[in-house]
Amino acid sequence: MDTPIPKYIDTIPKSDKLYRFLWRIVSLFLFRPFSLPFFNGWRIFLLKCFGARLGNNCTIYASAYIPSPKNLIMGTHSTLGPEVKLHFGKTIIGNKVTISQRTYLCSATHETNSINVPFVAGEIIIKDFVWIAAEAFVMTNVVIGEGAIVGARAAVFKDVAAWAVVGGNPAKFIKKRDIK
Repeated sequence: MDTPIPKYIDTIPKSDKLYRFLWRIVSLFLFRPFSLPFFNGWRIFLLKCFGARLGNNCTIYASAYIPSPKNLIMGTHSTLGPEVKLHFGKTIIGNKVTISQRTYLCSATHETNSINVPFVAGEIIIKDFVWIAAEAFVMTNVVIGEGAIVGARAAVFKDVAAWAVVGGNPAKFIKKRDIK
């Protein structure tokens, strides 16, 4: 006897799909082509028009993938480096934070306890003075504590303590960060 395949239930509102579609078009023609540092202000303006809350002196590279600007909050003097990828959930970035090239901040996931694996948006919180090095992966519902460093290619699935240096897959504590 065959088990019937359950009907897929889409949990993403149509209004959100329309918003993201419009942003994709704007991003394709008015955000990504303007890659010179001179156009950073233009990119910030477009992101703010689509709901991003960005502090003063942020730097966001044109190659950064931001699927839902309304879910991006950044403090002052923070940077999203080249080819950084965000997800559809909320990403909260503090002041003086550097997110290095090709990092993936995966702020959403899917519910694995359902046969339909519906989409579940979460959030990532990155406190002040954090550096996330190149090609790191940060999973949804993780908090990176103030002053922490996430090493290159680290995979972070749990909260990172303040002023800790972590690395590896999964990320493990390496040492305490001492500022001199």
